[in-house]
Amino acid sequence: EYTDAMKMRARLTSNFTYADREGNIYYLWNAALPLLPHAPVDEVTAVPAKRAADMWSRYVPFEELPQMLNPPGGYIRNENNSHHYTNTRTPANIKNAYPNFEQPRLSLRSQLGIQLIDPERKLSLEDNIELKHNYRALLADRVKADLIAAVKATKPTGDVASALRVLEGWDNTTSAESRGSVLFQLWWNEYSGLNRPERRAFPDDQRYARVWSTDDPYNTPRGLADTKRAAAAFASAVEEIKKRHGSFRVSWGDVHRVRRGNVDEPVGGCGNDLGCFRIMTYERDKDGKMAAIGGDGWVFAVEFGDVPRAYTILAYGQSNLPDSPHFADQAAMFARGEMKKIAFTEADIKAQAIRTYRPGGSR
Repeated sequence: EYTDAMKMRARLTSNFTYADREGNIYYLWNAALPLLPHAPVDEVTAVPAKRAADMWSRYVPFEELPQMLNPPGGYIRNENNSHHYTNTRTPANIKNAYPNFEQPRLSLRSQLGIQLIDPERKLSLEDNIELKHNYRALLADRVKADLIAAVKATKPTGDVASALRVLEGWDNTTSAESRGSVLFQLWWNEYSGLNRPERRAFPDDQRYARVWSTDDPYNTPRGLADTKRAAAAFASAVEEIKKRHGSFRVSWGDVHRVRRGNVDEPVGGCGNDLGCFRIMTYERDKDGKMAAIGGDGWVFAVEFGDVPRAYTILAYGQSNLPDSPHFADQAAMFARGEMKKIAFTEADIKAQAIRTYRPGGSR
């Protein structure tokens, strides 16, 4: 029934997933792509169209779109990456059936997601919720050792030497309590070129010793392309963190906050550039702190059975009216990585009801 509904092509975009209480799972790369009469030369070169036959008039058929049903390992996953690596137990076919299919790519966040979900163990609903709130920054696993070696080679003294010890002791996470994570983020921005006037990162081959490759999609990129620039960027980051926050020992949560209404709470999580699965984006507030503005917002976890069990959290609340009690009532829970149980049965609804009302009765 689900695939029949999807064949209507009423919604032509996005990665769609399906699950049911019988244990079936299904993935569909639901693109709306022209069925091209001629293969494109490249991404920018125009293809001449002299006759009606040279113009596309149909989409790539539904049956030809990348999709999978009940793949090995019992999971499907996607974090807005290409369809090729949705299940790593299935050999990735990187030769697209049509030339205008999305090219293979796998972000650091997606690589971490694979590491979290793929091991040989059965995961409960609560296990999945715990994994969802993993604060590890995969980029640190890939480049921190090279950075430490590069800075040590300069024989650092003073603040740079002290900051290096903080980095060495960092647990490679962006949990609210982690120390060294803010320093690492500032270093990466400087090393990547994001502090230049154009605010644009250097190409990957100028940042990584090994860039991402389909030959090794789960272990690249890694290493540093320019260790001298990396060491110089670290010294700059030490000065910058002292200027902004007073100390290079500042914790992630001291700087990164969930702010909504009267809520001002420390929060863990980072952007895809650092490779966090608990993805968060921030902008600098008036006081120099980084306020969460994007990434995770609405999180929903469900276990289908005779009686479904589910948890959810809505970071920005059910109301956009600042005076509403539901404007910021979930913000602190969200910051702590907590979720609330969904009321599904009549008993659950009665237990969680704030106020009940029947037409004609008193409120």
